[in-house]
Amino acid sequence: MSLNSVRQEWWEVLSPPADLSDRCGQLVSHQRSQGDLTTEELKGLVLSIAQAPDLWKPLVVTDPARRRYRLLYEDDRIDIWVLSWMPGQATGFHDHDRSRVALMSVQGTVLEKQMLLPSGAASVEMTPGTVRTGGAGYIHSVQHLEGLPAVSVHAYSPPLKLVGQFVVDEQGILERKIEHGRRELMDNSIRL
Repeated sequence: MSLNSVRQEWWEVLSPPADLSDRCGQLVSHQRSQGDLTTEELKGLVLSIAQAPDLWKPLVVTDPARRRYRLLYEDDRIDIWVLSWMPGQATGFHDHDRSRVALMSVQGTVLEKQMLLPSGAASVEMTPGTVRTGGAGYIHSVQHLEGLPAVSVHAYSPPLKLVGQFVVDEQGILERKIEHGRRELMDNSIRL
């Protein structure tokens, strides 16, 4: 088995460094919501994190074999991740189950595709400062475009517990496979 086909398991994702998590928690505490955050609140949060590179840069991992993701912060209403992308690394189409999302490029460029039926996919090149948001069930894929590594910050509310990975079987049937929210998504799905 090659390194490219070995996925990072959810139990391998390390707890966030306490100092970074504490500082990020202060940003989270400034949100108005007492419960789950709205997509606009998530957007504001990733923008705030992007403006503090000393929060996310320590979590960047350059690994040409596997896309890496590190947990920056989590509580009962949100989790925040720093994802590192190298050439050839992508998620495949997936949704975030019941979690809302805001994602932002902070270094390099990633490509986000949104499924458009029946015509294929709409693509957005996410350069530093580009923020995308989606509600529960938002279907997209993300892949590296430029930067060694490209880096994005993702915030989910409620915390990302389940992910629906979209795959096509040998007969061409589209299937949604449920994955743990911390399990690495592999790009073995739909090509649009």
